[in-house]
Parts: sequence; structure tokens; C-alpha cells
Amino acid sequence: MDNPENRLEELFNRYYQGLATASETEELMAFIRSSKDDAVLEKFLKNGWLSPDSEHSIFAAGTSRTMLDSILDSSRRPEKVTTKVFQLGWLRYASAAAIILLVGIGIWWKSRSDPSEIAHSEQSKTEDIKPGGTRALLTLSDGSAIELDRVGSGFLARQGAAEISKSKDGVLVYDAKSGTETSKININTLATPKGGQYEMVLPDGSKVWLNASSSIRFPSVFPASERKVEITGEAYFEVAKDKSKPFKVKFNRSEVQVLGTSFNIMAYPEEGPSRTTLVEGSVFIKNVDQNKRLVPGQQAAVLSTGQIKTQYIALDGALAWKNGMFYFKDASIEEVMRQISRWYDVEIEYSGKIPLRQFTGKISRNVNLSEVSGMLRYAGVHCRIQGTKMIIDP
Repeated sequence: MDNPENRLEELFNRYYQGLATASETEELMAFIRSSKDDAVLEKFLKNGWLSPDSEHSIFAAGTSRTMLDSILDSSRRPEKVTTKVFQLGWLRYASAAAIILLVGIGIWWKSRSDPSEIAHSEQSKTEDIKPGGTRALLTLSDGSAIELDRVGSGFLARQGAAEISKSKDGVLVYDAKSGTETSKININTLATPKGGQYEMVLPDGSKVWLNASSSIRFPSVFPASERKVEITGEAYFEVAKDKSKPFKVKFNRSEVQVLGTSFNIMAYPEEGPSRTTLVEGSVFIKNVDQNKRLVPGQQAAVLSTGQIKTQYIALDGALAWKNGMFYFKDASIEEVMRQISRWYDVEIEYSGKIPLRQFTGKISRNVNLSEVSGMLRYAGVHCRIQGTKMIIDP
């Protein structure tokens, strides 16, 4: 790059406007950590944080200045970690990854004299926890299981007329020849643990992405009448078109029916109402009480009463996990911690009264837990890592 400053400005602007890809975000953070010019970084930090642009402004001018001064002050004093609880009316927007906050913390990390001291002082002796990765367990119809993260690419097994393999890029693929007769239905299950996610191709060519702590049950070869699968947790689908054979997804007590489309289903029991978000195409969602059709950009929430409520939403929020991001909008500390628990495979413990906070913003899912912890601390949440546990203090 002829002019690193120009590249930094480009990355910073894309990140601040919420347009940066996962690779661009990683490039920006790497630049911040390795940069030798604090003045350049501080300039972009100030420009973004104090931007008068109302479209992208996160905090009022006075609050922004106070918070910025605090972060920059911390970045200039690497010998001591200072945690401040801000109570200036910004708690509603005190995101663990409010765009400029993430950059500010990056500057503070970069300025520490010893790279091994990235973790906060009280957890410096604790081994850091890495983010989740591509891990899943495939269980065949006879009960035998294959740990997909422990096997190489190539042929794995055969189920009826379907050949099962793992591609070079780690995708599980079911190859069933069209027109294959299926005298026996072999039901297989793909399940991700906490800290795991996985991508697969179903026997009809449909693609599925599973989030952490999720599963999908499916036949190794779809019968002639229909294509039907069942999920728990969260999954994103890109369904292959077949007008003669509808595609159905069962979850909890609901069902989504499509012909060929892209959509996301979030059905974690602990998250309350299940949510189906349509990206493109058309889907019908139904249960014993209602039947509703969605159009692209709509999300359907199935309440505990069985009622289905629809609304238009920003798709980047529903699809953030698939794109390598946490996305929070007015999320409580409990909502934030449930996502962190699933992705980092940690137990969450509240040592006292649960803090009343609401978070709005994004965090990369590719960073270690200590980095997320650092962001939360800057947002006024006292948290610490102990072994495989994250403790939230009053």
C-alpha cells in the first residue's frame, strides 16, 4: 500500500458506517495494534467520534468528548488499567462494540508495552478463551457418530443412496442422485456444540448454516412427496428450487414452508419468541393457531401464546452471526451474555444484582473473549474471566 494513512481512513470510514466486511474489520484492528503512529489513529478516532453527521452520530457532543478523552487518556497510561462507569445519559447506546469504542480500545491495547498483557490485570494469569469455530457432530441413522472437525476432507459414509463427504473447505455434503428410489428413510442429525458452527449441503442441493448449540434432523435422501427437516437453535437456509416438492422446516411447534428462498430461523428456547427472517423469495409460517406469509425484509415472531407477529427489520441484524458478527440493538446484559456463552462456550455467573444496561452495536465474533470483556468494561459492565466462566459483578 503506497499510503497506509489512506488505507486506514478507508477502513475506518467503512467500519464506522457499518459497511466493513469481516476481513476488513480484522485488517483495521491489525493496523491499529501494529501502527507506530498514534497521532494518525487519534485523528481518525476524534473525527469519527465527534462527527457532526447526525446520521452516524452515536452520542451527544458533550458526552462524546468526555468518553473520548477518557479512552485516549487510558491509551496514554499503559502502566495502569482504569475502569470508569459512565453515567451521562448514554447507557442506552453503551454498546460493547459501538463502532468508535472498538477502535478506541484497539488503540489502548496497541499502546501497552508488552503484547502478552492484552488481558486486564486481574485476569492476566488466566488463559484467554478463543472464539468458536467449525465444529459439529454428525450422527447417522444407525447411531454411529462422526466428529467433523476431527476428520479430513473426502468420503465419510454412505446412507442409503446418499454419499456423504466433507469438502476441502470443510462443508458437509450429501450427494443423492436425482430420481433415486428410497425404500428406507435414513434420518441423520447434524449438531453443533457451544462454540461451534457448521455449513452443509442437503441431498437436494439446499445449503444450511448452523449457529452454535443448534441441530438439524433430515433424511439422507428426500422422498418423492416433500422435503422436510427439523431444527433446534438457529439456522440459515438457501433452499434449492423445486416446484413439485415443497421444502418444510419444523421448529418448536411451528413450521416454515417454502419452494426456493433464503431465510433465517432463530429458535433458541432461552431467547423467548422464535423468529423467522426472510431474505429473499417467499415463505409461509404456520402453527396450530395462525398462518402468515412473509415478504423479503420481514420477520415473524411466534409468541408463547401461539400468535404470530410480523415486522420489517434490518436484515444485517438477523444475519450477523452468519457474517461473523455479534449484533445488538437495545439488548440487555442477559441477552448479550447468552450469545457470548454460546459462542465462547463459557458459563455466565452473576455475582450480585444483574446490571441494568442496554447495548446497541456490533462486535466481531473472531476476537478472543478478553477483547469482548474489555469492551464491556469500557461500557461500564464489571466482568472478569475465571477459567471457563465469565463473572458479572455488580
